[in-house]
Amino acid sequence: MKKLLLLAALTIGVSAGAQDYKGHYGIGLAVGEPIGVSIKKFNDNQAFQYTLGYSLISGKEGLNLGADYLLHDYSFISAEKGKVPIYYGVGIHFRSYSNTGTQVYTRIPLGIAYEVSEYPVDLFFEFAPGFSLLRTSENEEMIIMNFGIGGRFYFDVKRAVEKLDEAI
Repeated sequence: MKKLLLLAALTIGVSAGAQDYKGHYGIGLAVGEPIGVSIKKFNDNQAFQYTLGYSLISGKEGLNLGADYLLHDYSFISAEKGKVPIYYGVGIHFRSYSNTGTQVYTRIPLGIAYEVSEYPVDLFFEFAPGFSLLRTSENEEMIIMNFGIGGRFYFDVKRAVEKLDEAI
């Protein structure tokens, strides 16, 4: 019975209301450089974006972890359904290469997203040039280019916890 209650609470909390992303976590996938998981947490027109990815560039394969602070502007593009913000920000990332060492770099993400009106989903394209701050090998480049296309599904974690508390 407890498993059924937990499942019901999570199902209720899983979907944030359409266009109600603020205060929720979006989790999804990004394909590009690096390829991996994208997590976004909104607060008004600001967001923190977290990346756990893997670089597939030959000779530079390795893990990429990072966090970005983003600002969203909804005034440039209007849509009949949904919202289309452009966003920009700054972030810090860490790369660990399989062969050559590690690198810490800062980046400037620039992107556009489409926030679907009927579902708690966004689709995005992002380009993020970066600059190496710390390298363990002279073979690592100073200029880093990240890009990605992907999507996220938004979860209402607070509501899920409340429903779980009520169920227990």
